Amino acid sequence: GGQHRPGEHADGQVAVVGAVQDVVLQPRPQRPARVERVVPRVLGRLARPTTGSLNGPIGPHRRWLWTHAELEEIRRVRKAFGGTVNDVILAAVAQGFRAVLEGRGELEPGDRVRALVPVSVRAGDERGEVRNRVSGVLVELPVGEEDPLRRLFEVREQMNDVKRTHQAAGGEALARLAGFAPTLLALGSRYALSQTQPLVQTVVTNVPGPPFPLYVLGRRLVELYPFVPLAMGMRVGVAVFSYEGRLTFGLTGDFDGMPDLEVLAAGIEAGFGELLRLARAA
Repeated sequence: GGQHRPGEHADGQVAVVGAVQDVVLQPRPQRPARVERVVPRVLGRLARPTTGSLNGPIGPHRRWLWTHAELEEIRRVRKAFGGTVNDVILAAVAQGFRAVLEGRGELEPGDRVRALVPVSVRAGDERGEVRNRVSGVLVELPVGEEDPLRRLFEVREQMNDVKRTHQAAGGEALARLAGFAPTLLALGSRYALSQTQPLVQTVVTNVPGPPFPLYVLGRRLVELYPFVPLAMGMRVGVAVFSYEGRLTFGLTGDFDGMPDLEVLAAGIEAGFGELLRLARAA
């Protein structure tokens, strides 16, 4: 457990059509790797309906909360059921959004919350270079699934599919398909913040931090709190940062659109708790 403190469809359709044209008409040598396989898979996911109340106009004011999870406990879940640490994180976030939608009376069996998940595409020979090599993949968080293990397994299968089909290697195509190229490249710009779309409901970004303590002017840094900006009609975002064996979740919500941000924080904590109990019993 941890602690916490207090688009319009037409635009999205135009973004998808324009993105497909950009990718398909791009000369073959410049196309992202395996883009012919990436595009149909992404379009298939974008065509499936998702819950809509997490998208909408974004005002000037924000809510922000944090919560914690212990990395060793997440690793215990991963060891018991397979997958990666990130799979466990996404499964717990799915439980958080399930709690939000259930509290709003909107939860239906089979519901999905579509998340943009940034991933690194830095090659082994690029380590140490001072430049960003970040792509984004679409993950459908199975919020309509009641069983926590099935949620975890479904997330794991999606992420395995991303790896098998090299979807992250076609990251520029993915970004354009979702209409997110401005967001990934200039998330703080006025243009990116003003756009709306109905295709993606949230961003979940996980940044590994140092497992050792940091010091500033001789003083030990105790906590680091991540923050993700909101853009393009996504009223809520989740940032995760690890430091000294502890994960901190920074939850950003539009003030008017996410009055139940504390429900999301408590739901994420509950998601980790139920997976850990199952891992201990396994």
